[in-house]
Amino acid sequence: MSVTELIKKVNFNDSCVNELVYENETVILNIDLCMWKQNEYQDGDPELKEVILKFLNSTNYNWDSEKREDEIDYDSIVDVTFEEGTVKIVLEDEGISILTFKCSEVQIN
Repeated sequence: MSVTELIKKVNFNDSCVNELVYENETVILNIDLCMWKQNEYQDGDPELKEVILKFLNSTNYNWDSEKREDEIDYDSIVDVTFEEGTVKIVLEDEGISILTFKCSEVQIN
């Protein structure tokens, strides 16, 4: 799926990132997605769902944070944008972390 489709379809705000890995030009995010923020959510459905996002053929990877990627521990997603081919994910924990990379295709599991 395209990144544009993903961002239009899924509300990531307040969801938490459990793990971030960048290898073989793929950015992998393990997220506890807030299902209660999604349009299709109905009372009684699970409020959280573990989701794996794989951003394929990623380039220009940049992690801007006081901490290392492997120190992520349930950081909250504040914002996700996609402009001119660049994904920008802003996370908040004790401080702000910003992840940016170029990509156009994503798999969601």
